[in-house]
Amino acid sequence: MTRIRWAAAIAVVLVLVAGVGVAMSQRGGEHESAAQRAAEHDGDNPAMEADGGENEANDPDRNAAAHVGSKPGYERHNNVVRFATAAATGWVGESKLAVEDTWEPTVAADPNAPYVYAMYNRYGVSCPKSSCPNPEMMIRVSSDGGANWAAEHPLCTCTKVSGQWDPVLATTNTGAVYGVWMNYNTIVFSKSTDHGSTWTTPTTVSVNSWSDKPWMGTSANGQDIYIAWESRSVFYATSSHNAGASWSTPIVLNSDNSVYRYANGLVVLPNGTAVLADSKYPGGSSQSSGTVDIEIWRTTNGGTSWTRSVVDQVQTGVDFRTSSTTTVAADRAGTLVMEYSGSTTAGANGHVWARRSTDSGATWSAATQLADGSANSSFPAVVGGATAGDFRLTWMDARGGAWNVYYATSTNGGQTWSAGQDISDASTGATYKSAAGFQSGYGDYDGIAITNTGKSVTVAGEGVSFTTGPGAIWMNRMP
Repeated sequence: MTRIRWAAAIAVVLVLVAGVGVAMSQRGGEHESAAQRAAEHDGDNPAMEADGGENEANDPDRNAAAHVGSKPGYERHNNVVRFATAAATGWVGESKLAVEDTWEPTVAADPNAPYVYAMYNRYGVSCPKSSCPNPEMMIRVSSDGGANWAAEHPLCTCTKVSGQWDPVLATTNTGAVYGVWMNYNTIVFSKSTDHGSTWTTPTTVSVNSWSDKPWMGTSANGQDIYIAWESRSVFYATSSHNAGASWSTPIVLNSDNSVYRYANGLVVLPNGTAVLADSKYPGGSSQSSGTVDIEIWRTTNGGTSWTRSVVDQVQTGVDFRTSSTTTVAADRAGTLVMEYSGSTTAGANGHVWARRSTDSGATWSAATQLADGSANSSFPAVVGGATAGDFRLTWMDARGGAWNVYYATSTNGGQTWSAGQDISDASTGATYKSAAGFQSGYGDYDGIAITNTGKSVTVAGEGVSFTTGPGAIWMNRMP
């Protein structure tokens, strides 16, 4: 969920106690209600949950209290407008996929049909009290490889849910598409078998009172699904082996404490092995600094048990939000590529690296550096293709004084990589966009997918700052 420090929540409380109007945005008119709603309901604030507000190993992201809701009437803004005047070579140019206050994008593509799916949450939704979440989880669908998009619509009619966060999408070779996200403090699963038009009633897969940071992976045929998440230093996983009809009792993966794990990659290989990647932070606070373990978890028995290995160790960087994320993908042959970020010295700029595995994640190659720390770098996303050795990845870094999204490819299973290409090529369309790039990544995660014709599609949150608007979800694609 939103990587925002306790300071934001504390500031809101102090302001409310003092009776001073909340004004946390550069935009006018709507900020008080949005800030108050976020302060009351954001799922990253365990101190406000009904079970008494335990504080051990609290989510370092904390509250979205500083987050600003979009203006009413967003439903009318469904046009996808391209703003790039000089598109990056081999790309059509950046467009705004989701306007106003939207973030946490994820994207997936059908391997056998031209459908592309984008999922994200939207702040500032206006509806009768308790009739919809704020933010609300939205889905957009393209039936032509990302060239045109149908209007966004909610994934569920989820009443009495305060907010929805942390979306993850996965597609199958049967045409089904799966979604996982947070309904407030619970992890839920839903699927669509009609290309995203309708979705099943969300199934709660978490059992504890406060859960966060889910990630999902599925087998190619969609029968085997794994979901992992964090809960106050406890790392959980559950599985389904009947396409989500039923789920195993969640098991605890770890035995340590006073840590916080961010899962950001989970794949199921052709041989049935499931591989989960995460960054394990020291302590349970955004103030924690030090060594971050780059972890791989593996199960070869359908999720009954998992083994852990530490593939690398990095340091926390310039700030918590950009310190470290680890993700993993596989090609159709079962080769794995891990992409991760982190600093070599606590407080210094982030780097981005990639490693490969040809034995289902049991061992990993030496690291290949993609971003060298000359500027702050983070937010990796990687996807494997339909042919052996095909991998594409992105990351963000701030070279040149502004942030941009960079793209690189490998045709030999991650042994070598192309030079990073800047694909955030729009210089207008928002106050935070210029010829140099954008001011900040906006919200957790970005994403990349490969269409059934082998074209790359990317999504990224871009904005004024990581936590406050304005900001939106931008996409780019290959023609």
